Amino acid sequence: MLTDTIVEDFELHLHLAAELGKTLLNRNTELEEALQQMYATNQEQIQEIDYLTKQVELLREMNEQHAKVYEQLDSTARDLEVSNQKLVVESKVSHQKILGLTETIESLQSHVEDIQKQMEGLKKPELDPLERDAQQRALNSLPCLKELYDLRKYFVYDHVFAEKITSTEVSVSPMEEENEQLKKTLNTLQTQLTLERQRRATIEQEYSLVLRENSELEKDVSHLDNYKQCIQELETEVVELRQKSQLDNVFVSLVDNLLPESFLFAGKESSDIIHVPATKAHLNGPSSKLEADGTVLKRSSSETMLKIVSDEDLIQGHEQTCIRRAEAVRKRGISLLNEVDEQYNALQLKYEELLKKCQIPEGSLTNKAVQTKHPSPHQSENAAQYERTPSSGEPGAGIAELAATTTQGAVVKTTGPLGIAQPEYKVLFKEIFSCIKKTKDEIDQHRMKYKSTAQSQKM
Repeated sequence: MLTDTIVEDFELHLHLAAELGKTLLNRNTELEEALQQMYATNQEQIQEIDYLTKQVELLREMNEQHAKVYEQLDSTARDLEVSNQKLVVESKVSHQKILGLTETIESLQSHVEDIQKQMEGLKKPELDPLERDAQQRALNSLPCLKELYDLRKYFVYDHVFAEKITSTEVSVSPMEEENEQLKKTLNTLQTQLTLERQRRATIEQEYSLVLRENSELEKDVSHLDNYKQCIQELETEVVELRQKSQLDNVFVSLVDNLLPESFLFAGKESSDIIHVPATKAHLNGPSSKLEADGTVLKRSSSETMLKIVSDEDLIQGHEQTCIRRAEAVRKRGISLLNEVDEQYNALQLKYEELLKKCQIPEGSLTNKAVQTKHPSPHQSENAAQYERTPSSGEPGAGIAELAATTTQGAVVKTTGPLGIAQPEYKVLFKEIFSCIKKTKDEIDQHRMKYKSTAQSQKM
């Protein structure tokens, strides 16, 4: 009876392992979906960071261009200030010249007025009799001179005579000459005054333009501070986004580097670990007993219990997870299958060791083949009553107990007249491992393709 209970416990633990594999796959798919979402958000953040970095580069270029323009404007403003100072000095000098010229003009005008008064005073007194005779002669001689000039012009051809006639010059008073010279100087001074006024007006216009340019440059300098503040704010936003992306990458790497046990039971509490009570297997048909080292060996009915879970559903679900996993590997270079593969490899090694220990020497076997029938309804009801109870041990305690119980008991492969028939759980696990190998091969192929495409893009 002890061996029966041990074998039943062993089979129940095998069921436990199968359910653990299922939960493993479900948990793996959930984690992969979460990782895909996180990678999608990470890629969106990276795109935002690239967009912001491009905007920052554009703003920097614009800032550099503005700085160059402002440097040029500063240099031109300095040149204009220097020229403005020169023009101010020149305007002061010209103003002084104008004042001096106005003073000279006023003095000349006063002098001219004095001369005119003197001329009027000279004209008013009575003339001497000799002077009156001279004036009358001069007046009488004027028409004679005119006639002579007309004769010379039209009739006279003797140049000597003409020169003698024209050589008689009329004497001009020196006061009139001075008056004419003063008039000429007045005209020149007036023209110079007008020119100086025009020049002063142009200088004032240039000075107003320079003042306007200086005010515009001051406004541009005030806008420069605002641009600098905007650039600093954008740089701080870029730094914050980069820190967020780094934190996301660190979280993803932590999720990828989880230990197998923490990966198995990351989202569940310790109270959710499955505990299956031991049930006795009541066989309706005749059961064959094998005596080997004082132990009674029976074939358990748990093989029929495994038929509850359809193999096709498991294979289809696993193939779908493999397809999703391959798509995830295409999108990103990180996969969590390595840890799952290691766990399944460890389970496979343990099951092979158990099967080797369970093999009985050929001499100790009887001629009767160990056969089992389908379980009774009472047995199926007892086997279906699985309860979830809190376990005080570690997450892998069920597998460790399974390995410990095999040292006390043994399981025999079923043999029939046609040959050796393997248990159903072994076939199921072989299918699982074959699917895992296929997915590994597909992942390797996708990685090779990804590497080749990356190298071709670099070239």
